[in-house]
Amino acid sequence: MTIRINKFLAESGVGSRRQNEQDIRDGKVTVNGRRAELGEFIDPKTDVVMLGDKRVAQNHNLVYIMLNKPVGIISSVRDEHGRKTVLDLVKVKQRVYPVGRLDYNSSGLILLTNDGDLVLKLTHPRYHLPKKYFVEIKPQLQQNHIDAMEKGMRIEGANTLPTEIVRLGKTKFQITLYQGLKRQIREMCGVLGLMVVTIHRTDIGPLNIGDLKPGQHRFLTNKEIASLKNAKIKL
Repeated sequence: MTIRINKFLAESGVGSRRQNEQDIRDGKVTVNGRRAELGEFIDPKTDVVMLGDKRVAQNHNLVYIMLNKPVGIISSVRDEHGRKTVLDLVKVKQRVYPVGRLDYNSSGLILLTNDGDLVLKLTHPRYHLPKKYFVEIKPQLQQNHIDAMEKGMRIEGANTLPTEIVRLGKTKFQITLYQGLKRQIREMCGVLGLMVVTIHRTDIGPLNIGDLKPGQHRFLTNKEIASLKNAKIKL
């Protein structure tokens, strides 16, 4: 059975869907010795696919992990400054990748997987999976702050999508985001003259961090995997 090379690479776990497509454009991927083309069909059983000097094999052992990332950990595969990354906390045989961003000074739920199709669904700019965060700020949260964040704001040359805010106290609130702009919560608060004390992500789509302790991780259940793949995502 033939499949598109993009899908084959995504299922092989050699990188994110976006990175795989860039590797094809850059000529790093070959099929039977010739340069691969975006969208072409291959037969995993008979065609030899290479990424650089390594052969790519079809991976049927997909894994899905949730981690409670502590503050002071980088949410990437590696860090040029030698700081600890989420992969230092999650030791598995499969080559997994973090889904989305959670900055160095923020904590909470982050997913790791080798399912390239799911990574694309959860991170591509055209999709908007809701993510919930607990935020503590100072000084006090005012109604005009809530109104501005819920309506949408201009930060770093980009417009934020509307958010949902639940006030939890004078200096604490829950915010639901539908996009993943870099340091979005910190930037919005900064524009409003608020200083962020704590950001902790509790939910990604239908998944909740539950009682997972900082630094701990666990594999998703089949039910959780299905709920994530079937989650309704705003376009």
